Amino acid sequence: MSAFLSNLKIAWRNLLANKMRSLLTLLGMIIGVAAVMSIVSLGEGLKLFFASEFTELGNDVIYIMPKEVMRSGQIAGEGGVKNFTIDDVDALKRNTTLLSTVQAGMRVIREVNYEGETYMAFVEGGDPDYFNMPSMVVEHGEGFTQGDMKGRKRVAVIGAGVRKRLFPSFESPLGHVIKIGGSNFTVIGVLKQKGGFGGGPSEDDFIIVPLTTMYERITGTDEVFYILARVKDITRLEEAKAEVNRVLAARRHLKDPTKADYELMTPADWMEFGTRFVNILVMVFGAVAVVSLLVGGIGIMNIMLVTVTERTREIGLRMALGAGRVTVLGQFLLEAVVLTLLGGVIGLVAGWGLALVMSALLTKLIRASWTPAIPVNIAAIALLVSIGIGVVFGVYPAYRASQLDPIEALRYE
Repeated sequence: MSAFLSNLKIAWRNLLANKMRSLLTLLGMIIGVAAVMSIVSLGEGLKLFFASEFTELGNDVIYIMPKEVMRSGQIAGEGGVKNFTIDDVDALKRNTTLLSTVQAGMRVIREVNYEGETYMAFVEGGDPDYFNMPSMVVEHGEGFTQGDMKGRKRVAVIGAGVRKRLFPSFESPLGHVIKIGGSNFTVIGVLKQKGGFGGGPSEDDFIIVPLTTMYERITGTDEVFYILARVKDITRLEEAKAEVNRVLAARRHLKDPTKADYELMTPADWMEFGTRFVNILVMVFGAVAVVSLLVGGIGIMNIMLVTVTERTREIGLRMALGAGRVTVLGQFLLEAVVLTLLGGVIGLVAGWGLALVMSALLTKLIRASWTPAIPVNIAAIALLVSIGIGVVFGVYPAYRASQLDPIEALRYE
């Protein structure tokens, strides 16, 4: 043990004696480990974010949307997208036995105005059950009622972002009248601040109005942007999806349900999609990391060969004083491992810092906040790989050092 500690001190002293050279040698290692650490940390955090988002929605939900909207993010009625209608919703309510509730939603972009302040906002039509979703909590005021739906009342519940935009100086916007697409609506509630998701529109920028009022005052049609259905028994989710497919395929006159122009998605489907996306990112950055680690390993081998040449007299002296070839080999191999392990540690710290910075930037960009998760197993693997690179790329220079002739080494100038 004392010999190992002595060799470790020598390795550390030689590392500090050439700080800049050591740092430049480690760049490949640092970049490789940092790339893996940052993307995996972001990916793990994103997976937790997905899980949290869809747990709020519930595992018993079937999200039904036109296929082109699902794939491209088009807004209802744009680009020739064939939307659902309120009759489709009624048909699902009448002709299914496995669904507990069927909710309709309509979303458009309209100009919103309040006392000269104007901007384009997402206006969503829904029913009172809309506010039973955990993600749509009315923090101030109240949501609209079935009476508001039947009476086609011009009332609105606004998101936290809309409140900040239109009512920056008001303590409460409740009771104030805003203009949506030319019609006046009274604000009766404010949603709890939520944030966006996956680059989509932020729920904080939504304005929710009764679906019936939206048809009459805003869209002039009975189209539905999406349908949200909940199953009675989560164990029969696939049967419920088949039941929904049967009803909608009949209404849309589809002979082959596999060629449907709509998609059914569950939280599990979204989670699978998100996981695949994260895994692809990890693979891409992993390939970059492998190249960086190989380059770093080659650089370490080269610098260790230079070190062996520079310390030829020292090697000869140690051998003359009784150090065996195995001892010399172990000394230089340990120095290579210390060098690569240091690069791995710096890479982990740099990768974690990069993940935090990227998370902050992405939060501003897509308005969806998540915290990177520290993957302990990946961090441990990264350190083991760093040690492995030190052994693999350090063994040849160490072998060269151990094979020097002591007499010739002492003569080396």
